[in-house]
Amino acid sequence: MKIQLLRVALLTLLTLPVLAQTRPNPDAPSQPPPRQDDGPMRVLDAPPRQSDGPRQDQPPSWKDRLRLGGSFALTLGTFTNIEVAPAAGLQLTDRLAVGGSVVYRYISSRASTGQRFTDNSYGGRAFAFYNIFENINLNAELETLNVSYFDVSGPVVKRRTNLNSFLAGGSYSQPLNGRFVRSMSIMVLYNFNFNQHVNPTLPIENIYPSASPLVIRFLLF
Repeated sequence: MKIQLLRVALLTLLTLPVLAQTRPNPDAPSQPPPRQDDGPMRVLDAPPRQSDGPRQDQPPSWKDRLRLGGSFALTLGTFTNIEVAPAAGLQLTDRLAVGGSVVYRYISSRASTGQRFTDNSYGGRAFAFYNIFENINLNAELETLNVSYFDVSGPVVKRRTNLNSFLAGGSYSQPLNGRFVRSMSIMVLYNFNFNQHVNPTLPIENIYPSASPLVIRFLLF
């Protein structure tokens, strides 16, 4: 009997600390209830992870690379030259731009006899700009012009022919910061086919609509 009482007393002593820990303490501050957004779902509020590889920026669209403009020339006097050449192109890289233009040119000159000669020439150009240093560019052009000449092999007859030329040189550009018209340039080009553009019936007459193989042109592009 004594042994059983000792066992009950020993078990009571062992369970009292456990009961004391599990019973709530009225003097302890109350804990706020857990928020519903706590837990594993909180990862949704974290910023997106950066990709392991390098970020690839989207290339500009063709509208962002589009360039518009053209050139206009006017000379009045004994020799009159009026040229209009609207142009359009694309900025392929930070340094390289390509484009094309249609060309219309009106020429009027007065001979020593007082007789006036007029002509209309038209055609097109394909050109390239390559920036080499700040405002300095290299330029190249392929040009086709349809011009008239006088056939003197028999009764004088006015005829037309196509003149194909390759021009190259340089230019100085001033930025305009427009969306489509980005610069104003003064170009100095040399026509490498100038001496070949002669009257087929009168080889001493050059029929290219310019008095020199050196071409100076202003261009908005």
